[in-house]
Amino acid sequence: MKSPTKTQSGKTASVGKPPAANGVATPATYQNDPRLWAAWLYYHDELTQNQIASLLGVSRATVVNYLQEARANHYIKISVRSDLLTSINLAQTLKDKFGLKECMVIPDDGGLLSPTQRIGKAGASFVEGALAPDDVVGVAWGRTVQALANNLTDQSMSNLYVVQVVGSQRGTSDGFSSEECVSLISLKLHAKTANLHAPAALSNKELRDALLKETIIQEQFARIRSCNKILFGVCSVKDNSLVFASGLTNAEESKYYIANGAVGVISGRFFDANGNWIQGPLDDRLMGITLDEVRQVPTRIAVAGGTDKTASMLGALRGDFINVLVTDEQTALSILDKA
Repeated sequence: MKSPTKTQSGKTASVGKPPAANGVATPATYQNDPRLWAAWLYYHDELTQNQIASLLGVSRATVVNYLQEARANHYIKISVRSDLLTSINLAQTLKDKFGLKECMVIPDDGGLLSPTQRIGKAGASFVEGALAPDDVVGVAWGRTVQALANNLTDQSMSNLYVVQVVGSQRGTSDGFSSEECVSLISLKLHAKTANLHAPAALSNKELRDALLKETIIQEQFARIRSCNKILFGVCSVKDNSLVFASGLTNAEESKYYIANGAVGVISGRFFDANGNWIQGPLDDRLMGITLDEVRQVPTRIAVAGGTDKTASMLGALRGDFINVLVTDEQTALSILDKA
């Protein structure tokens, strides 16, 4: 069993609790491992290293070694309250500038890890605290959304629905697909799943329109429109963008959107620098939520970052597609610089 202790810094430390004999623990001989006892006294009881040294009958340097070894052997789990990141100045500036409900900005790591993985992990922590029983959560495809799904902890919430808001499409070279995002999030949260049983893009408008008349598809779109929260990534219109890598659109269609000022993509829908939805040939054959419908969802959570997406994210913010944002420091600074 683990017992958590919170400090004023927002850190939480959990240490495996040593057993007691007749109510009195035997420090130095507990399972022949004084490191665990030292860790308990330091992190749980908040004793100083000098006090612990006195109790254990060892030097302060030995206590320091015990604590280092306890960390190395995973006796201690330390976490930082992610909600504190919503109150820093940069996050507050973005909230004020764009009228956001919430904003989390994670600090720069000097480029050690990709923004996708870091923001996905932060987004998982944020989303776990943002969901509530009876939520109907729409999920759109995105690599950062996939990273978020991978980092969710296993938990259960009553009557939670996870809804696929864009149809199925073939996976990318790294195995990513929209169905995988939805399935993994549902699995981690023990939620009910509502899939959209249709291709993301049909070969032509006539087929799309015919499919939309099917009763089962109409029921699935009704579920999409019932979402009170939606989770999505933001794609750029650069060559390496997921919207192109997934094969959702072709070269001729992409030229049309870019020629008409497209800077970004949400759920397969292109928009310009002012957040205006650019309707074109892909929209005529796409099966999924529209940008007008995205705006109607009360809580619109974007997990996105990387300075190469500055124009895309700025357009999405101007278009009011986002009212909750999880991003990184450099992207936040770049957005504010260009705003």
